[in-house]
Amino acid sequence: MSLFRNNYKKLVQENQCGLAEISGESFKALDSMFNYLITFEVSRFELEVIKKDLIGLAKEAEAEGEAFLDKIGMPPKEFCDSLVKEEMRQSVLERILPQIKYSAVALLGFYVLWWCIEGMPKDYGITVWMLVLTFGDDCFNSIIGAKLRYRSLYQSEAKRKMRIMASFLISAAIVFPAISEVPAFETFVVRGNGRVLFIILLLFFAAAFFGNNYYWDKCSEKYNWR
Repeated sequence: MSLFRNNYKKLVQENQCGLAEISGESFKALDSMFNYLITFEVSRFELEVIKKDLIGLAKEAEAEGEAFLDKIGMPPKEFCDSLVKEEMRQSVLERILPQIKYSAVALLGFYVLWWCIEGMPKDYGITVWMLVLTFGDDCFNSIIGAKLRYRSLYQSEAKRKMRIMASFLISAAIVFPAISEVPAFETFVVRGNGRVLFIILLLFFAAAFFGNNYYWDKCSEKYNWR
């Protein structure tokens, strides 16, 4: 068990590497099946386990000189239906923990940015503007990030984050001039010692980060994925 890199991330990386070894009609079939599988509200970890099994079958088919679709022996959608287990739906924790972690990162980042711009004053706080930016960032992560995260054509983590950030910055550049001059956005929601607030936000981020990793590692114990 690693608190810094959870088993879900490890499995996604394994699938990314495995998929890179597949080509031709097998790759197209897997792409179609993966896009179908994301329509099910199953656990994200189970979804990756199913993908790993399908990638394994595709590799076996290539090694045996057999077509992947012949290997599974039934229509792709029907085969996917047989793999999905109804009892392994996404839990409430699975839905909210990644979002809490992302919110903690965004709020800490925006706080540090504005705090440093202001010269790191002793008396400082969290403004309405920081919360608005955090909420907007969360929305982009939920919409664009989820779309990139679940695409069957795996992308590197760096490219995924760059696309999310680029989309957010473009939108922020459009929205910022319109609302940045509104006095209400500069109102402090929480105010106190700047350094103490920084430490509190840092601890919140650490709790969210390590808590999220711990959850996924415990979740992985339900599966024979290695």
